[in-house]
Amino acid sequence: MSQKFVNNIEKIQQNLKEIEQTNQLRFDELFNTEFLSQCSSFTSLEDMFEKSGFKVENADDFKAIPDDEWEHFIVTNTHYASWKEMQTDAAKKLLNKRLLKGLK
Repeated sequence: MSQKFVNNIEKIQQNLKEIEQTNQLRFDELFNTEFLSQCSSFTSLEDMFEKSGFKVENADDFKAIPDDEWEHFIVTNTHYASWKEMQTDAAKKLLNKRLLKGLK
């Protein structure tokens, strides 16, 4: 095995330990500009909230949005068939990026 391969395996192990210590993922991390630009026309999380027509300034505001209305907004304005699917994909992409961080 090459030293580069060994170093990458060690880096993945280190990254995995960091991921294991993560208790929750922040909305702005999950729905970052890169992710949103790949699945919608939104330029940012703030842009998505603004275009939704709902006032979202904090977690309580977001929780107050009726589930069926938010679901309709997501299905209509993204490439996803549901809000749950969008959340799951965002988490997968973020965790994969963190896992592979620093590989050469």
